[in-house]
Amino acid sequence: MHLTRRQLMATGVASAAALATPGILKAEERLTITISHGAPLYLALLAELSGNFAADNPGIAVKFAADGDNWDPLLNNTLRASVVGSLPDATWQSLTYAGILANRKIAQPLNPFFENEIGNLLAMGLSRPMIEATTHGDNVFCLPYGTTIPIVYCNMDLLRKAGYSKPQPPSSWDEIHEIGLKAAALGGNINGGYIEYTSTNAWIFQNLLASYGGRMMNDAQNAVAFDSAEGLESLQTLSRFGDISTTDMTVDQARQAFNAGVTAIHVRTASGTTSVAKAAAGHFDLAVAQFPLPNPKGRLVGAGHGFFMFTKDPARQKVVWEFMKYAASPKGQMILAKNSGYMPINLHALNDPSFLDQYFKINPFHRSVVERLAITGDQFAFPSDNTVKIVQMMADEMHDVVTHRTKPEAALDRMATQARKLLG
Repeated sequence: MHLTRRQLMATGVASAAALATPGILKAEERLTITISHGAPLYLALLAELSGNFAADNPGIAVKFAADGDNWDPLLNNTLRASVVGSLPDATWQSLTYAGILANRKIAQPLNPFFENEIGNLLAMGLSRPMIEATTHGDNVFCLPYGTTIPIVYCNMDLLRKAGYSKPQPPSSWDEIHEIGLKAAALGGNINGGYIEYTSTNAWIFQNLLASYGGRMMNDAQNAVAFDSAEGLESLQTLSRFGDISTTDMTVDQARQAFNAGVTAIHVRTASGTTSVAKAAAGHFDLAVAQFPLPNPKGRLVGAGHGFFMFTKDPARQKVVWEFMKYAASPKGQMILAKNSGYMPINLHALNDPSFLDQYFKINPFHRSVVERLAITGDQFAFPSDNTVKIVQMMADEMHDVVTHRTKPEAALDRMATQARKLLG
């Protein structure tokens, strides 16, 4: 069956049995596959993941090889390795780079391994948005492993001091704006709120845009699409943060201010819950809320990662595929939860009470936000070598919106005009 984008969005869940495969290898056919990574902070995660997989699959060994200290250096090293023919069997990489790795024919399409039926991936517990994020053309090039989404961190002590009486944190931008103004009016060094609009790759803008139902470019990726009503609403939301923010801060300064208990509301990635909770413990009452979704058909944009297959050798491909499935399984997802601040992406696991019980013991602040994963895809990357220039230009324009130097309408027009020029 030929896979199309329409089928991707429309197909239903097929039987998980369709993914059943024979034993990978006999014991005497021991194989070691090598997987590159750029995450030295997560060596314990990788050791447990590879060790447990090998224990469940005698005769198989997985070796993780560091090839950078973050996603970007890893990508650059991968591109160089492809030129000289020294690619590993697979890589653990940001989903953002699926298009680059596919276009350069470095990543291998995974369709033959799930019988070209998206329903088989859905049956594994992957969501349609996550599958779409790993799709380029008609092919899927990655099995996702984890993600993070933006959430709203609240200092409930400051909110109550400002007159907020609800037991749960504010859930809409209107509520956030209203109580943020009151918190800012408390005086002293109290800041009403901050949103991390300068995040890498315009990630917060992408989330605002998607939550309103908009998109960055058209399907063909040959025309800017964020200069829309949804794009304007996104910048207007940022402008309202300028009303409640009493100080123009960098991201690091804003995080320090919230952790110190002098900012009422802070919007950032969910991967920060562990460190923020540690800072808040014994100092203020911390609560987290879902990123508002003004449009019922809106989505969120994750910052996901997963495994890409490079090897073209059939025997090694089979092992890599089995490892990918293991990482995406409840066992692999729990290893992720235990060893990182990332959120699991397997919806079956996230609907399993026993999995959730263990997961929320590890990170209780994810309890109120995991349901958003069902509508979470991954971040967009402009199809251009000028991507960094484009998103930096957008960050500069958004700064002027938040600090009220520029009206949202004017900023949106400049963002779109400059993006078109840089896209060529």
